Amino acid sequence: MSPKKLRVWFKPTLGTLFARYFLITMLVELLIIIGFGFLVTKLYETSDQSSRVHFMNGTVALIQDRLLQQPPQRWDAELANLSSRFSYPLRLVDQPPADIAKDAAPLLRQGKPYLDSDNQLLYVTMPGDKRLLALGPLDVQSSESTWISEDIQVLLIWMLLSGSTLGTLLYFILRPLWTDLLEVRRTAEAFAEGDFSARARSATSRLFAPLPLAFNSMASRLERQMETRQALSHAIAHEIRTPIARLRFGLTMLEEEEDPKEWQRYRDGMERDMQELEELINSSMEFSKLRRSEVPLHLETIDLFDWFDDLIDLVTPLKPANLALTLDCPHEDGAFDRKLMYIATRNLLLNAFKYAHAQVRMKVYHQGEQLIIEVDDDGCGIPEEDCDKVFEPFLRLDRSRDRATGGHGLGLSFVRLIAEHHHGQASAGASDLGGARFRMIIAQPSLPPQ
Repeated sequence: MSPKKLRVWFKPTLGTLFARYFLITMLVELLIIIGFGFLVTKLYETSDQSSRVHFMNGTVALIQDRLLQQPPQRWDAELANLSSRFSYPLRLVDQPPADIAKDAAPLLRQGKPYLDSDNQLLYVTMPGDKRLLALGPLDVQSSESTWISEDIQVLLIWMLLSGSTLGTLLYFILRPLWTDLLEVRRTAEAFAEGDFSARARSATSRLFAPLPLAFNSMASRLERQMETRQALSHAIAHEIRTPIARLRFGLTMLEEEEDPKEWQRYRDGMERDMQELEELINSSMEFSKLRRSEVPLHLETIDLFDWFDDLIDLVTPLKPANLALTLDCPHEDGAFDRKLMYIATRNLLLNAFKYAHAQVRMKVYHQGEQLIIEVDDDGCGIPEEDCDKVFEPFLRLDRSRDRATGGHGLGLSFVRLIAEHHHGQASAGASDLGGARFRMIIAQPSLPPQ
């Protein structure tokens, strides 16, 4: 068979798949039938020979009686006359063939018949004579019979009937499975070519029903990750543009400036731009690591009042002097990662400082098996349609902020990621103070006291 034909044979199509499984099934069935027939023949060979000898006893007795009615010299002629009435030859022999003489002699000496199973010859002693009566071969095929024996014909008919039945069942079993596999493969190829919205339809077979569901779930996660990474890349590129433009402007002014004071001012501005770029890159890398869950979560059991009271002391120097910052926190234990919780709560407070007019309030309390942290301010608030958008990376709803009041737009994104990292969530809404309320919900596992 040529390589081209081999490739066609092994090409994954429904026809080749059916042919291979069908041929394997039929070959196995043939081997089972042949093996079973051989086993049955061996098991019942002795009993079959005994049954045949017993079956021939009446015929042998009649032939012996007929011969004994004649003198021994006429026995050959009488056997020739009787042979025309039987379907097998009758003759007298002096002794059995040498290859069976050893097995036949003991039985013949006892006056019992001996059946040569290989040649289907029955040997019987004749009373008063040393010669043996030989009957057979007993299974003589007629001259009109074909080369295909009856057993082979039965086997061929059985193979034909069982093969057609098995083939039909196998085809209708493989067809829905193959259709489901083709659908998943087609969707996977479309997804690999860049169509991230491609989804596989539900499977028609119960065997492969979980496959398209698992693939679609994987595709949805990958699509979200790709969209997030693409948006993050575009946002980072956009954020980098501004400090780079200021650096380029500063370099141009440094070349033209002759006043030492102005020259130093431009240099200090360029230094701040470099720091901003470094902070942007570091924040973006930390954000990506946290989003990929590459930051391990170290849970500790902590006294809530002591920890949040220390937090308030740390951020108080960063708040405007006209703002009143209050804390409502019980003397209870809570479980969270100290480092990540510091980043999240600090970002919440700094965000509130930017928008509050006169008051910022932090409230910490337990609700069932959850720890809830709320930060309220009395600022301008957030439009309801933007409450979810504020957690998107690099998104700033207040476009009027410059670099002195702004940042990179990652603070609230960190809050949501850290909450999700603690198996919780973050949300934004309206506050009873008139401004915005940011809420973090943190799952509380059962931890032993430390």
